[in-house]
Amino acid sequence: MSRHRILPALGVVLAACGGGGTADLSTIPTTVLPSSVASTAAPTTVADSPSSTVAVTTAPGTIGLSADGPWRQVDSAPGITTPGLVYELMPKLWVYLPITEDVPNGITWTFNETDRPLIEAYLQARLVYFAAVTTSPMDLDNPGWQEWYADGGAVYRPGLEARDREGQVADLDVGVVLRPQVIGDERTETDGIVFDCVLDGGVFRMPDGSLAEGSTIGVVADGVGYRMASVQGTWKVTGVGTQPEACL
Repeated sequence: MSRHRILPALGVVLAACGGGGTADLSTIPTTVLPSSVASTAAPTTVADSPSSTVAVTTAPGTIGLSADGPWRQVDSAPGITTPGLVYELMPKLWVYLPITEDVPNGITWTFNETDRPLIEAYLQARLVYFAAVTTSPMDLDNPGWQEWYADGGAVYRPGLEARDREGQVADLDVGVVLRPQVIGDERTETDGIVFDCVLDGGVFRMPDGSLAEGSTIGVVADGVGYRMASVQGTWKVTGVGTQPEACL
């Protein structure tokens, strides 16, 4: 199905493309992601709604996200059927972190202590965005923009301000599940790349509750790539682009 994406990309010039959920890839400057990141890509449609959930089990003592973070561990998330850690970041927004390698199912990275600070910063950045676009008016002055984005979220403003003027607001609808993994290439103590095959079931709505132009109900697997860098000891987002390989 054709859906309009409303998750903006930091660091890429992309025309709005077919697809849906919470991506908005317009009015963004030159990419800083690897050359393998495509400039345009329609997300893969997920045939079945992720409304059915499977309980996810973890062994006692398994590594987890920091206990003082803005998340809470839960048993399951829509569309997740493999063992791992699941956290709710806000209502209808989850993250799945694999703890067991499962190559046939595309799981080649597992959550680990070395990558934990990077992943937590990535999740904080995503949470700032989703919290902003699900608020009316959109919260573009949250201190989190400065804390978790190298540019303070400046490149997001044109697109989000345009939607805000129309009274649009994001509705996570059937839910959004982040499924990040840290890519080994270019991973150093101060740099890293996160691929995420997001199960995105969100839409933009107009003030009267109708769907914004281009939005349709449903779920897509939306591949994105985020470049992260440690800036004075704090991991921050420095670039984002579409990354279809994230969903292979």
